[in-house]
Amino acid sequence: MKQSLEVGGRGALARRTAAILVLALTLFATSARATRDESLATEGGTGAGALIATLVYAPLKLAYSSGGMVLAGLTWLWTWGDNDVAATVARAATGGDYVITPSHLRREADLDFEGS
Repeated sequence: MKQSLEVGGRGALARRTAAILVLALTLFATSARATRDESLATEGGTGAGALIATLVYAPLKLAYSSGGMVLAGLTWLWTWGDNDVAATVARAATGGDYVITPSHLRREADLDFEGS
């Protein structure tokens, strides 16, 4: 019998991903209620929450941007080389925030997923 050298497999990866997501949402919920007079511990928690939220958000944003660039290239081909139309698609896909900051969690700044 052949044994797999892979530790954990897909189920373990799914459990780890779910645990990170739950942790990120928990930190997001607690840090979003922070006031302006934050202690060092609260500020550190907000920073940690922003880091964990970015670890979840950034790959999704990069996948969206990559897909948008492919779509922009296809748009350019479909419109027979119309740069203005393709640039509009590319700008919408690649614009926006790639990192979640503590100000996003405190709701002092809006998180812009796609460019304007």
